[in-house]
Amino acid sequence: MNISNEISKRRFPLALFCLATFIPLLGILNLASAAKVTRPGLWATQSVWLAIACGIAFVIVFFPTRLLHRFAYPIYMAVNVLLVLVLVAGLRIKGAQRWLDLGFFHLQPSELAKVAIILVTARYFAAYHVPQGYTLRMLFRPFNLSRVFLGWGVFITGVIQQMNGTPIKGQELPWWGWGLCLLGLLFLTAWCALRLRSEGLHHRQLIAPIDIVLIPFALIVVEPDLGTSLVVLAIAGTMILFCGIRWQSLIIAGILGALTVVFGWNVLLKDYQKQRVETFLNPEADMHGAGYHSIQSMIAIGSGQKTGKGFMEGTQTQLSFLPENHTDFVFSVWAEEWGFMGAALLIVAFGLLLLLMIQVGQNSKDKFSALLCIGAAAMIFWHVIINISMVTGLLPVVGMTLPLVSYGGSSLITQVAALGLVFNASLGRRVPNAAPVRVAQR
Repeated sequence: MNISNEISKRRFPLALFCLATFIPLLGILNLASAAKVTRPGLWATQSVWLAIACGIAFVIVFFPTRLLHRFAYPIYMAVNVLLVLVLVAGLRIKGAQRWLDLGFFHLQPSELAKVAIILVTARYFAAYHVPQGYTLRMLFRPFNLSRVFLGWGVFITGVIQQMNGTPIKGQELPWWGWGLCLLGLLFLTAWCALRLRSEGLHHRQLIAPIDIVLIPFALIVVEPDLGTSLVVLAIAGTMILFCGIRWQSLIIAGILGALTVVFGWNVLLKDYQKQRVETFLNPEADMHGAGYHSIQSMIAIGSGQKTGKGFMEGTQTQLSFLPENHTDFVFSVWAEEWGFMGAALLIVAFGLLLLLMIQVGQNSKDKFSALLCIGAAAMIFWHVIINISMVTGLLPVVGMTLPLVSYGGSSLITQVAALGLVFNASLGRRVPNAAPVRVAQR
């Protein structure tokens, strides 16, 4: 394949490339200051990860788009297998089981799930388009064979949690409870199999769209990693909104979402997760405990004032008052040392990056490529919004990194790979059997 000919087929998004290079380099500069006292060589490690990520992105950019379309489901299934392996044999750090120990590298499959969900959602919704917009029934398909897959997934996840000694709310289910769950699943499996046989359903009707999202979401929630699971949900939700949802369904979804929040608070959330929300509402109530992170972050940001204290001169950072300053709170480090002007520069850079990514999607020749751009932009957008809101006290502290800036091999590779998908779409290669962007097709 002649790379120069491939690029010349369409105008290369040079501005997007410059921003996609500029932001990670700012991140490395920031890490040199953030980890100066605790881990002085961290910026060099991040540089190595950036080089690896760029190599992977380079392969993605020139990988045939039709093969990305074809292998979307296998990639998705492989990532789900890794998520199950994490629950079975993952590395537990600070009470969370999120990593696979590969010896030279701790792999976090939940990060890979973000790219997998972009690929599989784009593949699923690229095949057809509903002019009037989707309804909740179309998305959930309540009497569908995928209920069986999801049900068995929840059942197996519950068994794994029981074996690991970390069941939901710390309460063990008695043997007869597991027996009733198993009988219910067997009945549901038999019923769906008979329905499939009697109605001759098309293969696309075997899996409900929402289940594609809920399977990795559920596997990530039980690690536990609530922040990442919500980002996975937000990415898919943004892509589905781009495809169109009827307003009546949006209202119903809002009501169901509110009920889910109530259920999650009382049943699913662990005590430390509830404490984060309570600390967000009143951080001063526990200034030396749960509220410490949020208060120190806001002190660091405020002390930067207009132009900042200067590179490597931030007292909150260099005196180690600011915790996790190389991951979750890198924006606080940046704002303290470069002030309001520097913080505004970084936010504007992210805003321009997102606009250019969406512009590539708008100019795409088919819906699959457009959805890849929307999904990648959604991933960057939600990370930026949640992280900056978290460190400025607008949201609870949920352990969310700032994309392309925070330290982390898995997260950096995932984010740069998502940018690679956008550059792949910018080459303008048509995907066979994928609907054009603005053509309605059932």
